[in-house]
Amino acid sequence: MIHIAVVDDEERIRLGLAKLIEQCGEAYKVVGCFASGQELLAELGRLAIDLIVTDIKMPQMNGLQLIEKVQQRKPKIKFAIVSGFNDFSFARQAIRQGVEDYLLKPVDRKELAELLSRIKNNLELERYRKAVAIDEHIRLLLRNDLRKLPEHMIQGATRDLGQTSLLREHFAVLAVRTEPELPAEQVEGYLAHWSREFRLIAWEPRQAVILASIGQHDHYDTVRELGLTLMRHFPPGVAVRIGMSDIHQGALRLREAYLEAEASVQFCWYDKGIRATALHSSSKRTAAECGYHPAKLLDKELRPALQVLDFARADAVIEEWLGELQGSRPAWPALAEGCGHLFELIDEEKQERQGGTGELTEQQIKLAPALFPDWPAFRAALQTAAREQLGELKNMRQENRVVETVKTYIQGHYIEELELQRLADIVFLTPSYLSKLFKTATGETITDYVISVRIEKAKETLSKHPEMKTYEVGERVGYSDPAYFNKVFKKVTGFTPKEYRDRVRL
Repeated sequence: MIHIAVVDDEERIRLGLAKLIEQCGEAYKVVGCFASGQELLAELGRLAIDLIVTDIKMPQMNGLQLIEKVQQRKPKIKFAIVSGFNDFSFARQAIRQGVEDYLLKPVDRKELAELLSRIKNNLELERYRKAVAIDEHIRLLLRNDLRKLPEHMIQGATRDLGQTSLLREHFAVLAVRTEPELPAEQVEGYLAHWSREFRLIAWEPRQAVILASIGQHDHYDTVRELGLTLMRHFPPGVAVRIGMSDIHQGALRLREAYLEAEASVQFCWYDKGIRATALHSSSKRTAAECGYHPAKLLDKELRPALQVLDFARADAVIEEWLGELQGSRPAWPALAEGCGHLFELIDEEKQERQGGTGELTEQQIKLAPALFPDWPAFRAALQTAAREQLGELKNMRQENRVVETVKTYIQGHYIEELELQRLADIVFLTPSYLSKLFKTATGETITDYVISVRIEKAKETLSKHPEMKTYEVGERVGYSDPAYFNKVFKKVTGFTPKEYRDRVRL
């Protein structure tokens, strides 16, 4: 809507021009008709005016003088001049003073409509650019620690924001999280029920940040009431968490207010139920809660349980730990750090058994608190991921038992012909799976392990029984072919059996 004031000392022309303007469409509203510049100036502080359409030649104060005085008080107002004289000097001076156009009486309706349309487009563009600039200034001060921003950026932002009525007076910040994510325009529609100035900033996925003005006649619970009023207008089935800051004043307090709102929304994120709110002053964590570190219980209780592979105890510790988290409600960064530590402990045990990667799995990466609508959903996902990791560790333990069984059998039957099928039958696995499992667990093939056992036994025999022939030693460790025994022994040790015996005698 473009608000227009008409100034002309002739009543017929004044009222006729006002009628013509309103006939140009609903986008234009005449907010006042004035017989002189003095009358307009007397009402200027009371009226919201976008455009003044004024006559040039009027008694006491002409149109150009009026424009000059208005520009001193409200430089954003635009002007159009109508005159019965085609006076070029007047027109040139008017253009120099920033007048949008110069129309001759009688005013042509088409020309007037074109003028109003141009001014409307220019105003809308200016308003859009101003809104974008204001939003960017707000984002800058919300997101950043002022101590880390260049001084000129802070000064520019606070100067421009200080001119807005929202940040001249008191305000509060609300952080609103929804599941599913709703368009910013939809959330903004629910804010119309507030009957106060506000500004909505699209923030992160599923979250918006709202600045709400707090007036002189508001009270302590106003911010909480605003949050509850907004909550009631969300559609059924939409999960909502609203965190509210305390009351602040001045653009330099934006960051502090935002951090309070963000801490509050994280606090009520732990609540059960589809909707919850929290006000910063009533949701501050106690000193004990602030000092609680989610990794402490894990180091004290979970690590020992994992080291002895007590999976029942490990699961119970994790369950107890989750209960502590719900009670202490750590902020999301601390919660994420604790979850990372949980998976690190499990992975350490897996690495001990050559099964860990030292890296987070894709499932663990997705366990960011901000990606979940509430604590119950996050807890369920965390439990699932932790139990999967414990299951993998448990399987590795069982697989290690298989490998140990095969190793023990080889150590007791190395003299015999050891076929892969025979070993696989002992542990009830297929030969191919056993080969893969053994290589994964030990880093060597079954054949290489059999050779290492036989050669170690051969070295021991060569040292303890110098009277035995080397071929007899070979037969005792499973090699009936003396030439093959010599070849394998030298490949493993770097010496022939005879050379080895001579060296150990020295």
